[in-house]
Amino acid sequence: MNDKTLRWVVGGLACLLVLAWSFNYIAGKIALEHLDPVTLVSFRLVLAGVVYLSLFLGTPRPVRIGWHDVPRFVLLGVFGVAINQGGFTVALAFTSVGHVAIILAMGPVLVLLLARLIGQETLAPVKAAGVALAFGGIALLAIEQGLSGHTGGLVGDFIAMGAAVGFAIFTVFSKRGRHRYDPIGFNTFTHLTGAVLLLPLAIHQGLKLGWHGVGWQGWVAMSYMAVFSSVFGYLIFYKLLGYLSATQVSSLNYLLPIVATTLGVVLLDEHLSRGFFLAAGLVMVGVWLAERTRWQIPPAD
Repeated sequence: MNDKTLRWVVGGLACLLVLAWSFNYIAGKIALEHLDPVTLVSFRLVLAGVVYLSLFLGTPRPVRIGWHDVPRFVLLGVFGVAINQGGFTVALAFTSVGHVAIILAMGPVLVLLLARLIGQETLAPVKAAGVALAFGGIALLAIEQGLSGHTGGLVGDFIAMGAAVGFAIFTVFSKRGRHRYDPIGFNTFTHLTGAVLLLPLAIHQGLKLGWHGVGWQGWVAMSYMAVFSSVFGYLIFYKLLGYLSATQVSSLNYLLPIVATTLGVVLLDEHLSRGFFLAAGLVMVGVWLAERTRWQIPPAD
């Protein structure tokens, strides 16, 4: 595959990922109209684990997990699946699509800070200023929620920040472990950890759920979150890590807030305040300053 074709392939995969994860916000809001957050999180992640296991067992030569990688997969399962995907879903129950999207756009900044902590990145003055601006925007979102008396929204914003931290940890440590596993094997081991952790909760919620009271829209939305976001979205994400750096892949968060917030306004009739636009501007400028990496495709290793 020549360089030009490779760039088109990578660009197409990036567009698919942005669309899949942007519509995930809408699916989450629809699912939460039919299922409580705890039930939705546990059902979604267990279903995703089952789908991954089916794909894994269907591969001709399923790769075996190395015992020395077990702690890494547990780490990725806890932070990248349970905390990130679970926190995302719970946050949507308390706050708007726009707020969750903007907070998750902090991903590149959090990846940069984590990479700095483990000695993979330096924090130049311009990058430090970007980090400060981005966190200033998040603080403005929190202040806006507090001043408006939306305590539930404030809780949702904090949960979304926890989800963003989980995704940053997943991004950095996924890059380290991808060399030894194919996309299906790597994601199966990761998501099965999250599924096993939440299986007892899913059973508990299923026993007390009024199944007949859940509309088909709720099941379709939950299935979309599990199959298209958790499975196909993460497979694309993992594939992109083979061509781009962790910071470059996380910079797709530039597009997610724009697409997801627009979908929230158009499809869910959400309203955006002036404070939201100011906070969003601070976050996006801050992320751009902190992560000014050219989209150059490094040699595949």
